Amino acid sequence: MGNITKKYTLDSSGEKKLKCPCKNCCVETNHTVIASYAENGSEYCGSGNSVDWRIDNQLIQCMGCEEVSFRTASSDSESYFDDYETDQRVYEESITYYPGRVLGSKIIDHWSLPAGIGQIYREARTAVESELFIVGGIAIRALLESICSDVKAKGCNLEKKIDDLHARSLVTKEGVETLHKIRVLGNRAAHKAQHHSRDQLLLALEVIEHILTGTYIIPDRSAAVFKSIVLPALAPPESPAESAEIND
Repeated sequence: MGNITKKYTLDSSGEKKLKCPCKNCCVETNHTVIASYAENGSEYCGSGNSVDWRIDNQLIQCMGCEEVSFRTASSDSESYFDDYETDQRVYEESITYYPGRVLGSKIIDHWSLPAGIGQIYREARTAVESELFIVGGIAIRALLESICSDVKAKGCNLEKKIDDLHARSLVTKEGVETLHKIRVLGNRAAHKAQHHSRDQLLLALEVIEHILTGTYIIPDRSAAVFKSIVLPALAPPESPAESAEIND
């Protein structure tokens, strides 16, 4: 290891603006960089050569919803490609957000979920947003199994329990096929440490979110919103004798 030098610079002027994905808005919005602590480093490698890097650690705030989060942007002298159209060298920048986030996908109202299911759902979503794709696949499978257990789906394994959801009209035939794919996805993550893409895991979460919404969230909201509405009691079915009298 050669001689390493570092220099740190603090900028808290709040003048810099960035376009960043917002976890709360679920779209890319304008952000203010409230403060930035930049690290500029260099390592001498000998023969007049060195490796240089820069890391910007930024506290950012959405200019729409005012959500505050953290962003790091790093680059170095070895990560670049040559743009032959402009004949310029372009240095690649690696950007990470804390907490993690994805555009176009918003967390559901998990406070209406049963405690255990809500906890697994939050952890599954956090894993996917943080690009922990193996952990996310395992968590999504655990979430699916927890739902089956909570609604008392019958079967000796998760495959049979998913089939029972369809038999009880809790999900459609197409929905069952998707749930089996999610089950396989989780099995591969758990038993083979196989990670899946962000898009696959987000779609799996979206499918399960529909089940959570229909099974728990909408009934909970309906009970609160329509509590003053009482449905009339259904009249008992007419006996054959009563029907004959009416027809006569």
